Amino acid sequence: MSVIQKMGAWIGDPRRRRIAYVLLALVLAVLCVVPRPYVARAKVVPQDSSSIGLGSMTSAVGGQMQGFAALLGGAKTPVDLYLAIGRGTEVTDSVIARMKLVGEGGYPSVEKARLALMKRVDVHSLTGGIVEVEVRTHDPAFAQRLTETYVRAISDRLTALGEDRVKRKQAVVQRRFKEAAGRVVTAEGSLGEFRRRNNLAAPEAQLGSALSLRAGLEAQLQAKLVELSTLEQFQGPENPQLMAVRSEVSQLRAQIAQSARPDTGPAGPNVAGLSEVSGEYLNLYRDYRFAQALYEVYARASEEVAVETLAAETATDVQVIEAPRLDDDRKFNISAVALLALVIALALFTEIYAPATGIRLWKRAEP
Repeated sequence: MSVIQKMGAWIGDPRRRRIAYVLLALVLAVLCVVPRPYVARAKVVPQDSSSIGLGSMTSAVGGQMQGFAALLGGAKTPVDLYLAIGRGTEVTDSVIARMKLVGEGGYPSVEKARLALMKRVDVHSLTGGIVEVEVRTHDPAFAQRLTETYVRAISDRLTALGEDRVKRKQAVVQRRFKEAAGRVVTAEGSLGEFRRRNNLAAPEAQLGSALSLRAGLEAQLQAKLVELSTLEQFQGPENPQLMAVRSEVSQLRAQIAQSARPDTGPAGPNVAGLSEVSGEYLNLYRDYRFAQALYEVYARASEEVAVETLAAETATDVQVIEAPRLDDDRKFNISAVALLALVIALALFTEIYAPATGIRLWKRAEP
């Protein structure tokens, strides 16, 4: 008689089978509570830039600064990123190194320690962007210490990532700030050289003065023409007064004609000359104003990054809203509970359901 046949005959005996079910259920029931499992947990909230006052600062300097802050990464980070960081290998390796889990009295290798922590530690999110670290072990002191170490490792990792992000932002802003400062100097120099070349203190004032001068000459010409018309009606052609008015009219017409030709004198260009250089002036002035506005934007951005750097150095990136603690309720060994449920289901099937439905699972042992 083979071993399989002997086992089949043993299982086919209802009395032995039921005794085996009872004994197995008793053993598993004991294993559900012995050794007693403990669960330690901690709740943390990763901080963003708005929690250290950067949001109010960017609001104070204007709407364009808010857009610039969003461009540099000032928007709130999603909680999925914090979960990925908490479950990452860097945090796990940091915990292993801090608690010295590899070596004498611990795991034989880092890989074994990682697998063990994956089974014992669970990092998940709760409502409101809260990240919870849950540790399940049979040693209460070890569970609480492991939870505290995980919280510190996550905080240090977020701080390191924040410092790296701030450094990259600072490098970009400083480089662009220097470029903007150089652009302001270049644009201001071009505009100043243009004014010196055209003998202009301020082109707006110069243009207004030239227009006022021409308008005055035209007004004088109109008045002299009226006077000339009146004198021609009552005076002879050889009248000295009439001849003097005609001379003045000729001079005024010559001055107006000269102002219509582009010319640059000791006082600067006339109206026609200003009309020719106005296009170049507008281009230079527009470049100067743009460079100045860009410089102001990057100056404000530089101040924002400086404040963010200071905050990253003085503030933690994780706010602990619930310190690591052990749960007060009694916990059970999940694997033993699952096996106990499986044994009970198997016993119900073989001892109640199968006989009631006429299912024959094995042959009865022959006497």
